[in-house]
Amino acid sequence: MADIQNASSEPTFKRAHFIGIGGAGMSGIALVLHERGFVVTGSDLKTSRYIRQLTRAGVDIHVGHDAKTIDEVQPDVVVVSTAIPESNPELIRARELGIPVWPRAKMLSALGHGHTTVAVAGTHGKTTTSSMCATMLDRMGLDPSFLIGGIVEGYDTNGRNGSSEYFVCEADESDSSFLYLDPNVVVVTNVEADHLDHYGSLEEIEATFVKFMKLVGEDGTIIVCGDSPRLAELAHGTGLHVITYGFANENDVVVKPDACTHALGGSFAATVDGVQRHVSIKNNPGRHNMLNACASLIVASVLGLDVDAAAASLSTFDGVRRRFTHVGDTRGVCVVDDYGHHPTEVGATLKAAKTLDFKHVVVVFQPHRYSRLQALASDFADAFADADTVILIDVFSAGEMPIPGATSKMLADLIAERHPGKPVFYAPDRPALMKLIDENAHEGDLLITMGAGDVTAVGPEYLEHAQEQSKDEQ
Repeated sequence: MADIQNASSEPTFKRAHFIGIGGAGMSGIALVLHERGFVVTGSDLKTSRYIRQLTRAGVDIHVGHDAKTIDEVQPDVVVVSTAIPESNPELIRARELGIPVWPRAKMLSALGHGHTTVAVAGTHGKTTTSSMCATMLDRMGLDPSFLIGGIVEGYDTNGRNGSSEYFVCEADESDSSFLYLDPNVVVVTNVEADHLDHYGSLEEIEATFVKFMKLVGEDGTIIVCGDSPRLAELAHGTGLHVITYGFANENDVVVKPDACTHALGGSFAATVDGVQRHVSIKNNPGRHNMLNACASLIVASVLGLDVDAAAASLSTFDGVRRRFTHVGDTRGVCVVDDYGHHPTEVGATLKAAKTLDFKHVVVVFQPHRYSRLQALASDFADAFADADTVILIDVFSAGEMPIPGATSKMLADLIAERHPGKPVFYAPDRPALMKLIDENAHEGDLLITMGAGDVTAVGPEYLEHAQEQSKDEQ
């Protein structure tokens, strides 16, 4: 069977099967496709929050991977994520039958056909920025479609099929598949070394982002954070229409933080289209989130929308789950969970946390992927400068095989060596972790659990642990 369409053309298939449907990116695409009336099926190794959401919506999902599933559901196209190996039995069967196999970004692009597409990319900040854009457009009454790599607070979903022309998507650069997209507006928050298991060098990453930016064509717009001179240089090198934003006065749109900020948020002013607008951000502290919001404000301007209304709508943004999400409080300790897993993300979040009204910042960090830890160990060692106490737990492999020397104990030792006097610990198991938190997090402190893996479970576990201890003490 020949490939049945180009990604930028109107979808001609009727039935799509997703292998690995439970992922944050795959599940959202499947949900929007289902909401548009296509027959969607999927499979994954185990159930999850995303799978339960899809099942409630009426999507037929098989737990486990079996070649017979392909014969049963008879898809016109099969969609896979990069996590699916060529040895997957369903993938093998699809290829045997000549069924087209698409990467998820190709299906994402197909969903954007006929829409005005805003694609947000960057080494970090893309989930929050795309969520801000989607929320802004929706609360302006424009009902956009959106596909985000995280749960957008206030919507309790990572994907939605809207009724308007606008389509907001998070563009994932991890495997270069964002080059399938066909955007009208591109936002690039930053470009740094990451996903070096796929890319050979930073130069290769930069070249791929340039290809991505060029996708907007002569009529499109590229919006980039100009505080990175290199990113601005790359964008301007495309010869296309570029708007820069940032704190530096050289940018087209300059972000000016307000003197007073509130506990878990902040506010700023930015002059867009010659008029100064004010935006208040709740639940998203830090200068990096001011930049994310400013990029969203520029998107509204580029789309020809009411920028004052956009600023007001942005101020209602509730955040993204696992982006400085408040988990709870116990013994006077405020517990927050964050997805940061790259050194720059970690540093930015901790810098923001340090400005808040807490006595100490205690962080529990779980490195994500052995390859990332190995490649960026030196950067990670300095990323925790604004943490008062650092506790490391074992690496979340994300399917990778261990790499000798790339361990959390190694990182703990490196941080301690670089920052003498800073309390740094390695917890080999959960009991040791709970004991370390008990000893280091006290009344008035902020406890942040951080990483892209199952460290997200630590906050709730600690709250339960503290509750049990309180019962024993009574």
